[in-house]
Amino acid sequence: MSRRTAVGAVLLLALGGCAAGGAAPPGGDAGAPVDGGTLRYGAVAAGGGAAVTDPHGSLFNESDWVRLGALYDVLTVPGDNGTVQPRLARSWSSSDNATRWRFELRPDAVFSDGKPVRAADVLYSLRRIGAKAAQNGGRLGTVDIGQSTADGDLAVVLRTTQPDADLPRTLAGVTFVVPDGAEKFDQPVGSGPFTLSTMDGQTAVLVRNDKWWGHRPHLDKLEIRGFADPQALAAAVTSGEVDVAANVSPAAARTAERTGGLVVSRRPGATTYPMLMRLDKAPFDRPEVRRAVKLAVDRNALVGGVLLGYGTVGGDVPGGTDVPAPARDLAEARRVLSSVGGVVLNTTTAYPGMVSAATLLATQLGEAGLKVEVRQHPPETYWSQVYTVEPLAMGYYTDVPFPVWVRQTALSTSAFNETGWKKPDFDTEFAAAMAVVDQGQREAALKKLRERMAADGGWLVWGFGDGLDVSSPAVQGLPVSTGFARIFLDGVWLRR
Repeated sequence: MSRRTAVGAVLLLALGGCAAGGAAPPGGDAGAPVDGGTLRYGAVAAGGGAAVTDPHGSLFNESDWVRLGALYDVLTVPGDNGTVQPRLARSWSSSDNATRWRFELRPDAVFSDGKPVRAADVLYSLRRIGAKAAQNGGRLGTVDIGQSTADGDLAVVLRTTQPDADLPRTLAGVTFVVPDGAEKFDQPVGSGPFTLSTMDGQTAVLVRNDKWWGHRPHLDKLEIRGFADPQALAAAVTSGEVDVAANVSPAAARTAERTGGLVVSRRPGATTYPMLMRLDKAPFDRPEVRRAVKLAVDRNALVGGVLLGYGTVGGDVPGGTDVPAPARDLAEARRVLSSVGGVVLNTTTAYPGMVSAATLLATQLGEAGLKVEVRQHPPETYWSQVYTVEPLAMGYYTDVPFPVWVRQTALSTSAFNETGWKKPDFDTEFAAAMAVVDQGQREAALKKLRERMAADGGWLVWGFGDGLDVSSPAVQGLPVSTGFARIFLDGVWLRR
């Protein structure tokens, strides 16, 4: 996350439309949706431990995100092709310099206890998110919550610390709204499409919320199970223990395709397993070493060996596929790396592909003269004690917009600066780009920044993997958009 996305994962973003996140039947046209049934949904609980109930702090588990996305409304959701769609906020507008944003709220949203959702609730929720920025990866981005206000019952005015023409997309899918003053969430009161029935360890049972303002969910119940072991998750859908296994490994998807009887849904470019080199720690504080590492890897072999072909080659920067990858040059890489000595590449089993990617990277770097020891850590301690700490480590991202990723993991002020990239002039250029309201001009400026990060940074983004969900053929309407679109399940239905 990074997902912070998980963290390595910052885990963050993107949804589909208002009803089902841009959902479509993975198995083709199954006819008109029907009501009823319980969807048993399995997801990775990579952070270990008990399920998290506070929607505003650290969220490392995919299962937590899915449950919270069903219980609580959010202001906006990402749609297809980088667009942003309304959810609790029905419209928004900004000042000419994109430092003042006004979000108009739906008048018909109510909490599960029957009380109406008002601007005071939204502002309170945003203040809680802002107060927990060190835990949640700065989820509010540039919002200056101290200068933001409620304007009557149905509008909030958000001020930003600097121009931010991309703010609605930054906030998409992460602004879980709770009642004003709420501090305990074991018995959650939300305005989302489902309400909590029971919760035991890593399993939660949710029931349809008939008070929700949106299109009536087809499912009677939603059962969400968290799996600490990705292999156990894949086995659960094969055995019929769950109806959906979300974000499974490429090996599990390949097995499902070969054996038949299950449906594999692909969300292109949804995941990344980068290798992170700290610019402030030897030997990666030397630009020539970082460049040699990037020249040493065989990216096509990694896409084939780790992703099993479910993905594309990457060009060393997340959040955009428009930066070309450097061609492999073993001779040049060996000239530099053969004198470096040995290094430790740290990894974990938190997400499918983190160990296999580290193992293959170590082999390829060894061919270039760099001796690499792969050291595996438990998921429970990896994100707090290894990630952003050790000189060389594996990360994990879901699909997040480039500006969001930069603010969370790359700016000099970022609490989760993954590689120690601290370039004040870069921060200045990024701020200037985010003040450009014209989307085409802004994207052109951001591309130049991506190219700089790819060339000089400590990220080795060797490929982008498809998000892979395995499900029973009865499951219809799973979200197909990338990013956090996957966590909104109110449009799913079960074919009878």
